[in-house]
Amino acid sequence: MKHVLGIDQGSTHTRAALCDLHGNIVGVGKSYGACHAYDGMDKAMSAVKSASEAALEQAGLTPTAIGVLFDGCTGADWPDEYGLLENALLSLGLCSNVHVANDAIIALRGGTEARYGAILIAGSGGGCAIISPGGEKFIYQYYHDDDLQGGGALGRRALNLIYRAETGREPATRLTGLVLAKFGLPNVDALLRADAEHRLPADEIRHIAPLIFQAACQGDHVACKILRAFGEGMAELVTAGLMRFNMTGLDVDVVLSGSIFKGQGSLLPEVIAANIHMIAPKARLVNARYEPVVGALLLGLEEVGVKVDEQIRRNIEDSSQELNLVRVRE
Repeated sequence: MKHVLGIDQGSTHTRAALCDLHGNIVGVGKSYGACHAYDGMDKAMSAVKSASEAALEQAGLTPTAIGVLFDGCTGADWPDEYGLLENALLSLGLCSNVHVANDAIIALRGGTEARYGAILIAGSGGGCAIISPGGEKFIYQYYHDDDLQGGGALGRRALNLIYRAETGREPATRLTGLVLAKFGLPNVDALLRADAEHRLPADEIRHIAPLIFQAACQGDHVACKILRAFGEGMAELVTAGLMRFNMTGLDVDVVLSGSIFKGQGSLLPEVIAANIHMIAPKARLVNARYEPVVGALLLGLEEVGVKVDEQIRRNIEDSSQELNLVRVRE
């Protein structure tokens, strides 16, 4: 039996999964994150190959078992990049039937069965896409604001407001002590100097995000302000996309995907929902059930003409549970 190979490649990790044509996921592999646009095509494809080989090994299969490869790539942003990525995937020798989508599209499919909807991604970075009932797609790509780029943007917002608090332009905030402790620094002067001299690694800045949620749950004004502003900006991306396709009056799923939406407390989703509902009152916020790689598998199944019926959904659910691909557990 032929199988579907699904790929989710982001800046944090590259994940591969294999399923049969009945939706049974039989292997998962993981490798480092990469974006061809920043890290180079060779590095990105090496990560895909490594993750795919690990999935094949777990499944006890060889590449001859793969009938279609569906890859959701970060950085698949410009029209000419799709052909380049497809050719690069073909060169790996895993499969001769390859398809590429932006990673936002597979995340959306991992969160809703509807044929149209919106997706908000906030992990290490961020993304947003809208698919209309007619199948038109709008992906924000480089139009996505820098200050809405997931954990990295939240960490930067926190640092900026800590500096403002130190100069009296914001109230005192619990974030100051939490962030100083995280970096092992004695005071805000030392933090600012380390930041100005580029001694705070980007990976560590994005890991400030959980501290923001922690402080917000403790009632910290500044932390709540950060999450409200972030939520308002994310909602604006969705509402503008819905207006673009005249979808504001529809029942539409707005899927939330990425580690930031697993954050402590309910403030962020509440702000997003409230701001979306001012424009699209029938919209529903949906926390994506599955990791995006499952969305790649579902799109791959549909690409080869498989109708995703109730039995296939049950098989996807059961095997996702077994292989830790369920993003939000009930």
